[in-house]
Amino acid sequence: MKKLYCLIAIIGLSMIFTAPLALAQNLGGKWFQVTFSVKGYEGGSDYYSVSDQVSAKTVNYFQFVYNDLWSTACPAGYTPQFYPFYEIHLWYPEGAGWNSYVSDYVGPNAGDHCYGILCPRKEAWAVPEKTFLDRQFVTIGHGDWLAFGGGSILEGWANAWTILDIKRDGAGAIKSATFKSFGCASEFAGGGGSCTIKGKLIKPEKLPSGIPAAGLGGPVFTTVDPCTPPP
Repeated sequence: MKKLYCLIAIIGLSMIFTAPLALAQNLGGKWFQVTFSVKGYEGGSDYYSVSDQVSAKTVNYFQFVYNDLWSTACPAGYTPQFYPFYEIHLWYPEGAGWNSYVSDYVGPNAGDHCYGILCPRKEAWAVPEKTFLDRQFVTIGHGDWLAFGGGSILEGWANAWTILDIKRDGAGAIKSATFKSFGCASEFAGGGGSCTIKGKLIKPEKLPSGIPAAGLGGPVFTTVDPCTPPP
């Protein structure tokens, strides 16, 4: 029993001492080069029929944009209450240039199905505090589908489990980061199948011509729900 109490104490202390690091993830404004690969079947002309087997790959660019507008909008005791969260701003090839997209299913408009670092809502079933860890799950699914575009994929969507893995240097600055799926399903080009997502952190100067280093210039979800005072 003493060993159990010691183990509980060690876990508690580790949570206390790692909390500042967990809250200092600092992905805001960072860019990822992300390869989205799919393999599956196109639908046929008859309802629910199967046509050709297809595979495709496209490279998109994601910018993680930190949004704390919602979490700081309402004083304590007022509703609604939100956590800070990350928006994912997608840039994909279109014609000879690049276009951008931000999914309504990632962020405050996602409703009850959204959770994790991409979602701000405080739900009754959620853990008491939000975590921004250097190694953690980033779920893309359960309503917060993520779009991909360009190449031979038209209107591709991923429903995936991914792992975000950040490495730091001796001073604590982010040295590298990866963003990889280990379970992924997709809808694409009139069909569906399996997919993989592999991303890596890049410097803004490595972005293709046509994508501004500042991205869209800040958060997209800026119209915050009105605050309601306590009864």
